Amino acid sequence: MKRFSLLILLIFFLFFSIEAEAKIYLDVYGKSLKKITIAVPYFKSDKITRLRMDMTELLNKDLDMSGFFIPAPQTLFDRELLDEGIEKREIRFGNWRSLGVELICKGLLQEKDDDLILDVYVYDTLDGTLVHANKYKGKADGWRRIVHKLADDIIFAVTGEKGIMSSRIVFVSGYRGKKEIYAADFDGYNVKRLTNYNSITLSPSVSPNSRYLAYTSYVRGRPNLYILDMEKNIEVFVDTDSGMKTGTSWKDKGTFTYSFTSGRRSIIYTVDVGSRTKKPILSGDGIYASPSFSPDGTKMVFVSDMHGTPQIFLKDMITGETKRLTFSGDYNTAPTFSPKGDLIAFVSKIEGSFEICTMNPDGSNPRLLTNGGLNDSPHFSPCGRYIIYSTLKGNRYSISIMLFNGDNKRTLKFTEGDETQPVFMP
Repeated sequence: MKRFSLLILLIFFLFFSIEAEAKIYLDVYGKSLKKITIAVPYFKSDKITRLRMDMTELLNKDLDMSGFFIPAPQTLFDRELLDEGIEKREIRFGNWRSLGVELICKGLLQEKDDDLILDVYVYDTLDGTLVHANKYKGKADGWRRIVHKLADDIIFAVTGEKGIMSSRIVFVSGYRGKKEIYAADFDGYNVKRLTNYNSITLSPSVSPNSRYLAYTSYVRGRPNLYILDMEKNIEVFVDTDSGMKTGTSWKDKGTFTYSFTSGRRSIIYTVDVGSRTKKPILSGDGIYASPSFSPDGTKMVFVSDMHGTPQIFLKDMITGETKRLTFSGDYNTAPTFSPKGDLIAFVSKIEGSFEICTMNPDGSNPRLLTNGGLNDSPHFSPCGRYIIYSTLKGNRYSISIMLFNGDNKRTLKFTEGDETQPVFMP
């Protein structure tokens, strides 16, 4: 009996281990990526409204934007497939497979007064395996947030990594002589102005807990540094010393770093937001700018012209050792660590263009990701799979996003003005 019980336990363990393993369909950090074809027929609904179609179309757009899926067009589905129910026993998986569909997402939308309930099932058409199922609830005016959450959940079920469709983006927008900092949903909706100085405000960065916003503003006539507590809407730190304060980034949720330049001398400071004290960690004649820390805080990349031209260096915060990382070209700037610590993105001047590149933390394996133009301010998504950056197209600066390997480039739009220096809000 005891042996039989152990056997049952072993079978139970193996079964659920296989199920958990089977959920990971894509290695999103591999050198090559085969996209999955997914079908999202219009959600079923107890009411004849446009909303079910809008939600389905937005989900397809989100999945396409992720870079991991090929959404099948609605015109591919015949009446027989569209009339199917949403439960496994009602679905003709063979018919879907014959269309090249690998995953199918079925949904039932219920509208009750101002409330929405969306039941969703995602199946593998190969054997009918349930990949994801959930019930989503919310207000009618928040239907976009429901869809973005669903898209992120599907991405997580397929890749094992959280999606970014529910993310908020912080960026600079405006025209010459007047720029402010804004935040918006990833899809361009719910735009909110975070500063209102009627001046030039630049270099935003958000703390890992999304509480603090740091930036440089000329509101008092010169570039002063500010840290804003967004929960209380109060300034918790201001550096008004004479000189240039730029290159803002966060070491952790309570420690901020920036560069200060006065005359020919530069200093990189860290600021403890709680005590409002700053400490110099690197200084010298010339440029010392654009600090960015590794996720564990033991390494810091920065820009210096100590060898004549702007190049990227790495400082070991434990040993104090400094190593030069870039040797190709005479202009390499704006380094930023991936949240996974495996890559550094930066800007390099190549044949007259400013390009977004990546390299390993030791400077090896440099890789060109963009192709021509003026590209700047790379910043990784919290998951490390995407890089957001600004680019000049025609006579307007806009924000673009791509996968960490340069694939799936897309242009985002939030306002009518120039849009630069984007960062993800964690």
